[in-house]
Amino acid sequence: MLSKYITRGEQMKPLFMWAGGKSKLIKHYNPHLPETFDSYHEPFFGGGAMFIWAYDKNPNAKFYINDVNPHIVQIYKAIRDDAVQFCNIMDTLEKAYLALDPPTKKEIIGGKTQWLDHPTGAKDADLEKEHKTGNKFDWDTIFDIKPTRRSFFFKVRTQYQEEYHKWNSTKEAAVLYFLMKTAFNGVWQVSKGKNSHGRFNTPCGLMRHTDKIYDKDNVLEWYKALQGATITSLDFKDTLNNIGKNSYTFLDPPYRSASSEEKTYADYGTNLEDDFQETVIDFFMKAKEMGSYVLFSNRDWGDGFFEDRSNGNRVEYFDVTYTVGRKKKDANGEHSATKAREILMVSE
Repeated sequence: MLSKYITRGEQMKPLFMWAGGKSKLIKHYNPHLPETFDSYHEPFFGGGAMFIWAYDKNPNAKFYINDVNPHIVQIYKAIRDDAVQFCNIMDTLEKAYLALDPPTKKEIIGGKTQWLDHPTGAKDADLEKEHKTGNKFDWDTIFDIKPTRRSFFFKVRTQYQEEYHKWNSTKEAAVLYFLMKTAFNGVWQVSKGKNSHGRFNTPCGLMRHTDKIYDKDNVLEWYKALQGATITSLDFKDTLNNIGKNSYTFLDPPYRSASSEEKTYADYGTNLEDDFQETVIDFFMKAKEMGSYVLFSNRDWGDGFFEDRSNGNRVEYFDVTYTVGRKKKDANGEHSATKAREILMVSE
């Protein structure tokens, strides 16, 4: 089944949306990207847009990819090691999901969106309230009574949150991937309760898929690209030992938050103190000393933080627009994009 994809040669796309993803910024980075490298290192992998560029540039390089999020890492491992079973599970979930009618209408009732897709016109909110105990919904019963894409999504999400430890790693990864492809904007969000174990908790999306929910050919392109790659879920500092001469290291950590009272959604919901950013800069310097060509991306707040710590390395600037997880609203109450400035530190 997989042999034909070994020679397809088509460029991949990220498997999922990722806050801070670099797909749209690669064109700005192009003048600063290395011409040659024997190995590629990305300690903050996320959606892997830069990896796609690196693999296209030199598919014979040795690839070291890492992310502190073990659930995301497991998706990549499952595709590398067990792509057939991964796709089989996705195909089964996709078929069951697409067999259900998409929402046909929605309206605002009491300030909340209510879906009106049941043949009788019954509102989801009424049914869901009837089968809610405390903060927990009985999605199995709700789905049995009203099998919609919405109730299917939450039924699967509940199973994932409560039963993942009983599953093998490929099933765990595939079910999470299904949830990410049908969730709101594909945004990664986790529950924070003491018994939640940080499991995926993003609500459902618009659910208006027509013929598919994922690109199977793209998954199989990732299967090809990940063969031989070293995939880990470590603290980024623990990946330094893999770096050597004639390598390319891309550092894309969660962004530095505002240094003033203007705490906007600049860092995609992550507030990291300056000492963390200084630790990443220290990693940058050590990787450079080990013979690696290093790029480091972050958010610029105009206070000279990164310039003051560049130690003679070049700093470039790019104006960007953030669209994932937008919080700001315009005068009409609509969510608006956030304009910002990014920096790219280049080893010299």
